[in-house]
Amino acid sequence: MWFGYARAELLTTTQARDAVVRAMHEYAVSFAFGPGEVVIEPMAPERMLRAIIEEADRQDPALAVMRRLEYVAAAWDLDLERLFDSGSPRTQSLWRVMDEIEGQGGGHLIVPSRAHLAGLGPSGKAVVQRLTRMPQAHIYYLQSTTDRDRKSRAEPELVSSGAPQVGVRVLAESKVGAIPTVTRFDIIAELTRLEWSELIEPVDKLYMALADDANAAAMAAGELGISPFGHQGVIRLLQRDDGQLVVELQESRHRDGAPTAALTALCAHIDRYTERGHTVTRCTLSSQLASPLIPAAERVGRLS
Repeated sequence: MWFGYARAELLTTTQARDAVVRAMHEYAVSFAFGPGEVVIEPMAPERMLRAIIEEADRQDPALAVMRRLEYVAAAWDLDLERLFDSGSPRTQSLWRVMDEIEGQGGGHLIVPSRAHLAGLGPSGKAVVQRLTRMPQAHIYYLQSTTDRDRKSRAEPELVSSGAPQVGVRVLAESKVGAIPTVTRFDIIAELTRLEWSELIEPVDKLYMALADDANAAAMAAGELGISPFGHQGVIRLLQRDDGQLVVELQESRHRDGAPTAALTALCAHIDRYTERGHTVTRCTLSSQLASPLIPAAERVGRLS
C-alpha cells in the first residue's frame, strides 16, 4: 500500500502537477508497492483568497480590492495580515494519509521533495514525526538533489568530440539509476522553478527515450543496462547560447549503434560520439521549444 503526497502551492502549474503525479505512480510500480493513490494537499483558503485578490487588482488596478479591504479592517480594528497569514498551511490531507497508513499497519509515502513536508507548522511537524516513528512506514523523496547541491556543484566532466560547439549551460544534471523516475524529477523541479512548464512533457519524454535507447542497446549486446550493477550514466538538460535546449546522456561504455527511431523522432537533431570508452548521445529539441536565456547568476555550469 502506498500514498503519494504533494502540496498544491508547490506545484504551480497543471503540467508540473501532472508530471509529479505520473512520476509517483511510476515509482510505486517500479518498486511493486501495490495499490495506492496520490493525494494533493489544497492551498490554505486564506492564501488562495489573497492570490485571487492580488490577481484581480493586477488585472484592473482601479478596483483596488486589497486597499478597500485594508480600509474596512482598519475601521473594524482587525488585523488583516492575520487573516492572510502566509504561515498557515493546511495538513488535513496529510493526517488522512497518516491515519490510513497507521490503520493498515504500515505503508509507503512518496513525496516530490523534502519541501513538501517542511514548513507545515506544529500540526505538520506532528504528523511527520508520527510517520517517521512508525517502524512499518517508509518515506521516499523523488528529488535526488537539492538546490544547494546544484548551485555548488563543480563543472561536470564531459568527453569532447573535438569539434567546435556552441556554448552550453547545464540546467540540471543527474546520475541515471535503475529507477529513472528520480532522475526525471530533477528536471521537472528545475523546469517548474524556471516557470517553463510547457517544456516538462517534451523533455520528460526525451529523458525516458534516452534511457530506453541505452538499455535496449545493452540488452541486444547481452549486457546489463544502466544500473548500479551495470553501466553508469549521467543525463543532463543543457541550454545553448542561442536558447536551444539539449538533453544529453553520457554512458560509461562504448557503443556504435544508431539511435532508435523512437528517440530520433523526439529530436530536431541528434549527435552520438564515443571517446575514451564513453558514449555521448546529444539530442536537440525543436526550435519551437527554445527558451529564454538563463541569467548568468543562475547558471549551474558551462561546457564549451
